[in-house]
Amino acid sequence: MKTIIRNFLSVLRRFKMATVLNVAGLAVAFAAFIVIFVQVNFERNFDKCHPTADRVFRVDLSEAGAFSTILPRAFIEDVIHSSPHIEAGSLINPFLAPVYFSVMENGEKRGFRETMQTCHPDITRLFDFPIIEGTADCLNEPEKVIIPQSLAHKLFGNEPAVGKAIRAEEYVWSKERQDFVVGAVYRDFPGNTQLRNVIYSAIDAQYSLTNYQSSNYVCYVLLDNVSSAQNVTDNFNKHFDFSKIDRSDQKIKLVPLTDIYYLNEDHDGNIFRSGNTEATMLLFWIALLVIIVAAINFTNFSTALTPLRIKSINTQKVLGSSDRILRGSLLVEAIVICMVSWSISLFIVWTLNETASLPFIEADLSISDNLPVIFLSALVALLTGIIAGLYPAFYITSFPPALVLKGSFGLSPSGRKLRTALISIQFVVSIMLIIGASFMRLQNNYMRSFSLGFDKDQIAIVELGGQLYKEHRDTYISRLKEYPGIEDVAFSMQKLGSRDGYSTNGGEYKQKQFQYFLLPVSYNFLSTMGIQVTGGRNFQRSDAQSQDLTYVFNEAARRDMNMDAGDLFGSWGDRVGHIIGFSENVKFTSLRQGEENIGFVVTDDVSLPISYIRLKAGTDVHAAVEHIRKTLADIDSSFPFDIEFYDTVFNNLYHREENLRSMITMFSLLAIIISLVGVFGLVVFETQYRRKEIGIRKVHGATVGEILAMFNKTYFRIVAICFVLAAPVAWYGVKTWLENFAYKTPMYWWVFAVAFLIVTIVTMATVTFQNWKAANADPVDSLKNE
Repeated sequence: MKTIIRNFLSVLRRFKMATVLNVAGLAVAFAAFIVIFVQVNFERNFDKCHPTADRVFRVDLSEAGAFSTILPRAFIEDVIHSSPHIEAGSLINPFLAPVYFSVMENGEKRGFRETMQTCHPDITRLFDFPIIEGTADCLNEPEKVIIPQSLAHKLFGNEPAVGKAIRAEEYVWSKERQDFVVGAVYRDFPGNTQLRNVIYSAIDAQYSLTNYQSSNYVCYVLLDNVSSAQNVTDNFNKHFDFSKIDRSDQKIKLVPLTDIYYLNEDHDGNIFRSGNTEATMLLFWIALLVIIVAAINFTNFSTALTPLRIKSINTQKVLGSSDRILRGSLLVEAIVICMVSWSISLFIVWTLNETASLPFIEADLSISDNLPVIFLSALVALLTGIIAGLYPAFYITSFPPALVLKGSFGLSPSGRKLRTALISIQFVVSIMLIIGASFMRLQNNYMRSFSLGFDKDQIAIVELGGQLYKEHRDTYISRLKEYPGIEDVAFSMQKLGSRDGYSTNGGEYKQKQFQYFLLPVSYNFLSTMGIQVTGGRNFQRSDAQSQDLTYVFNEAARRDMNMDAGDLFGSWGDRVGHIIGFSENVKFTSLRQGEENIGFVVTDDVSLPISYIRLKAGTDVHAAVEHIRKTLADIDSSFPFDIEFYDTVFNNLYHREENLRSMITMFSLLAIIISLVGVFGLVVFETQYRRKEIGIRKVHGATVGEILAMFNKTYFRIVAICFVLAAPVAWYGVKTWLENFAYKTPMYWWVFAVAFLIVTIVTMATVTFQNWKAANADPVDSLKNE
């Protein structure tokens, strides 16, 4: 055994770079495996953090579409009280925007913005809130709120939060009061749940209590038993009159809380946090592929060492060592190397978590919070060592000692075939990942460069809040325009371009019903945003003071409904509306969505808290932003405002695609690097084995170029065959992924060619680099050493 260890250490000293690269490759592969599996585990366990998760259901209508989940309050109340099997229930309004709050600190007002979610007091029982201070039933008192631990620390430091006062500086949806008291503090929910870490307060008892028409809420119920779901739905559908909500053909259904994430109902994650089963499985397979590629490298490394160790090992056999002992020692050796690499991988993961180096990973990478994944990775490392060590252990000890001691088995045909097959798997994986990552980047660039129908450049967006807009709009506009670089200021009710859905309204036109996004805006919104009017006229200042509503619809709605400018259009409450014009098609949702009907409306009856500030071309952006900040500070020094541009808005809109692209790109590069490490190691040993052949060829007149071409030709043939195998699989995978988008990049042929060229060039460069020294060596020395 000592001889074997001594011989192995001698080989390692002789091939330091290949050994270090192999261990490093394994360590990085295990770290990638841990990171990916933590993210996969994060997604697969969505909403399972609640102790009651298996008994919580969302109430939906049977129709398809987003508004099957958005329901009127009166209807929700009827559902909650319809069955004794429902232990608790609550509504939640998913459309609420952050509210401007303040607290008093050392006699001074300190402002902050936070969403206040109004709900039923039973919500704490429904989701079993992890209360760490105060009492869970405090929401029975209308002035009480419960806040997350993170907000409590932010506002009150280490002092107790219960009993502290907070004030809403503007109107809070469904609440009459503006002064509140903290009744409880809950531990922050993890990122993988539909519940947000916001302020919760009970909805006013009579607010919209008898309203069956205004659909604004999501309803969740807690059942006494999972098996009761069918009984609850059957009973309600049998006795409720659905004509009350103008949907006589509908029924309710109960959707398990833990199923919501993968229903893909809300692509931008603003209403429901949603995921994609295919994307999760893709990450799962990438994790396995990275490990497989690293294990292949290790197996190749071990088998490539065979000619350098076979004589010493078989000498031990001649001296009496059994095959079992020799194979066991070689296997233990492989396992130890894998476990050492795994230990290094834990340090890598710890470093990534501490430095927050992977912003596209939503899950918490702390080792203590992911012990099941850590133990799984340890098992994978152990299995990798066993599997990667078995073949070399049996192969090295399989030859008759007398035969081995007479010659070299470095170029054994079976050994070369195995190494070629293993390296081919690495090339196939690398080519597929390069193609996939390239198309993800192309789709991302396509989405960002797609003509949205409005001029998004040089537009700063500031959310004012309803009260500030109402009281200081004119001052805000005039102060901003004092700066010569600011051209105009417009307003809208919602931040347009930030989500996949907006306030939707139904209308009747020419005796035909249709649905459209209803977007209340200021009269100068279209001109400020650079949206072209294609028919009729644009909004005018007088339209805002008119008793009638004025609409500008986009061309999609005009074509869909055969609209004409000047026609009456009364579809918002009882107010009469007129269609005054049409705009070009604008894209305020992501490219996942198809073409939408959009109706811009001007009225003074609603608050328009989102401001759009048009900067003139060539304006010093930093100076303009500073002027905006000073203006807001002068109006209200405690108002917590934020200034963003459309680049930031679109980053948020496409964060899922961006995160997936970043993950695929990073792990693709990782797989490619590990594959090249394998090629590097393989060429190192093959060059060593063929030094005699190289020397003989040089003696017979072969040039350096011819020798290098001989080696490169072999690897070029391998890469070409691997490309033929990988390209169709990659094409199918990319085509399937692009089907998630209504607007998508073409399937360019050159991407496949570039992937082939990248792998070929890097492989050829590696082969050439490794064989250059051997090809230039004195053939006399090579033959003498042999």
